[in-house]
Amino acid sequence: MTDFAMESARGRALDDGDGSISEARLRTALSDEDAGTRRDAALALLDRARDTGVADETRKALAAGARTDDDPDVRQFAVEALGAAGGPVSALAAALSDDDEWVRAEAVVALSRVEGDVSEPIRTAADDDSGWVRRNAVIALGKREAASWDLLADRLKNDPHPPVREYAAAFLPGYADAAGDEDAVRLLAAVLARDQNAFVRAKAAVSLGDFGTDRAQQALEEQGLQDRSDDVQRAAKRALARARGEDPDDVDVSDCGPDVPGGELAPDGTSTHPDVPGQGGSSGRQPSGPGPSPSREGMGGSNRPRPNDGPGGPGY
Repeated sequence: MTDFAMESARGRALDDGDGSISEARLRTALSDEDAGTRRDAALALLDRARDTGVADETRKALAAGARTDDDPDVRQFAVEALGAAGGPVSALAAALSDDDEWVRAEAVVALSRVEGDVSEPIRTAADDDSGWVRRNAVIALGKREAASWDLLADRLKNDPHPPVREYAAAFLPGYADAAGDEDAVRLLAAVLARDQNAFVRAKAAVSLGDFGTDRAQQALEEQGLQDRSDDVQRAAKRALARARGEDPDDVDVSDCGPDVPGGELAPDGTSTHPDVPGQGGSSGRQPSGPGPSPSREGMGGSNRPRPNDGPGGPGY
């Protein structure tokens, strides 16, 4: 196996022997027979793409790796590097059909970062079999202002994957004009009262705070402040202040339990958030991305855990 030297905290790279790392050598390493070498080369090219950009020839090599490499980690990292390099979009869209859901989840994030109209392939990903891919699609569409009321409302009411519902609730107020504030508040109030997941209820409370209507305040008072989750109560208190035109930072939430850095308390009282990478016993690298909440960045690692619907799943 080839010797390695650290290029950055996010990946190891081939060292030419004088402390420098040539893009040409990294590009060649994408075809190495050793999967670990190919993974490290893709990660180093991710850093290179972010810092200085990469040549067209390197983009082509990354696109080939994303399409044909037999190691799913290599395909995932190549997709991430292509997103940082700005495409090509065709290679990223093709990755949405990968057999591995982590690769598809990363492809959604990568598409969300490139220039141009990529809404159509991302919308397709919103119907993916994987809840994590659908979650990333909802976030990507919401952040690019390319979602719709119908899509978000359907996901909030019907999606079986809690993180999808969570972010549908977060972005719904931005699309309320299509249905009217009354319908938006009615839906969010129903979610706050009935959803079984505390993270979803907390996001519904936050979104209700964007509306200053009497019905929104009533829902926050009757459901949010009485919720069994301290985290939902805290979100409802701050949201209610916003709905009343007050500063939510002035609200005393000390009786709702402590804030948890990087995420809210889980329904069982632990400090594990389902989409904070590396928690829940996992230690591998996961899809990264610009999610609304903190601590969502992907983490380095050579042993990649499989996606699941609980703590330790892919992070956006």
